[in-house]
Amino acid sequence: MIKQKSVTGLLTYLLVSIVAMFFLYLIGLSILSANPAELEQLSRMTGISVSLEILALLAVIPNFIIIIIALVVGFFTAHKVGLKSVVIHPHARVKSKSDWINGIKLAIILGSVAAVVMIGFDYFFQPFLPDSLVETLQPYTALHFISALLYGGVVEELIMRFGVMSLLVFILGKVFNRKSEKPTNWVFILAIFISAFMFALGHYSATAQMTEMTAFIWFRMILLNGIGGLFFGWIYWKHNLELAMLAHMFAHIVMNLLLLIIYFSL
Repeated sequence: MIKQKSVTGLLTYLLVSIVAMFFLYLIGLSILSANPAELEQLSRMTGISVSLEILALLAVIPNFIIIIIALVVGFFTAHKVGLKSVVIHPHARVKSKSDWINGIKLAIILGSVAAVVMIGFDYFFQPFLPDSLVETLQPYTALHFISALLYGGVVEELIMRFGVMSLLVFILGKVFNRKSEKPTNWVFILAIFISAFMFALGHYSATAQMTEMTAFIWFRMILLNGIGGLFFGWIYWKHNLELAMLAHMFAHIVMNLLLLIIYFSL
C-alpha cells in the first residue's frame, strides 16, 4: 500500500524554501546597499545601529515563518481533500505518460498566457502608469530571475496553493459538505478564487513601495496577479502542485523573454 504523505518530501520543500529565501535575502541586501540613506534614517529613528546584513535578514524572517506554517497546513490537509503534491504524496506519482504530457502542456500554456496578459496590459496602458512602474518594465537581472523561479515559482505556490488553498477547501468542505466524502466542485472553485484574490493582495506591499495606490493601480494589481492565481489554482486542483509551480515558473520565464524582446527592439 502506498503511503499518503512523505515527511522526506516535506523536508525537501523546506530545503528548497531556504535556498529561495537566501536569494531573496541577497536581493534585499543589494537594495539596501544601493540606498544607504534609508539605513541611516532608520538608525536615527530607532537609536539603534543595525548592519545591512541584519536588516536584510530581518526582512525575510516573516516570510520564512509563513512558509513553515503553509507547509505544515498543507501537509495535514491537502491529501484529505484530494489535492496532490508529487513530492509529498507518493500516490500522486502514479500517472500515465499521456496525463503527464497533457499536464505539462497545460502548465506551459497557462503560464505563458498569464505572462502575455501581464506584460501586454502594462505596455498597452503604459501612458496611464506612473514612472516608477514603467521603470520596472526591464529584463530581470540574473539574481532576480533565479529568485523569481525559486521564490515565485516554488515558495509562493507552497504558500498560496499548498497551504492556503488546501486549507480553504478543507474548511469549506467541512462547513458545506459534511455528509460528502469529498468536497464538491464548487468548493474547489470558490477556494481557487479566494486564494487567487489573496495572492493578488499579497502583492500590495511591493506595489505600494513603488507607487501611490490609486484605484487604477489597485485594479491592475488584483487583475494581473489574480489571473495567474486562478490559472495556478486550477492546475493544482486538476493535476498537482508541481505542475502549478511549473506554470508559475513559465509565467516568469515568458515575461522575461518578452521584456528582453521589447528591450532589444527599442
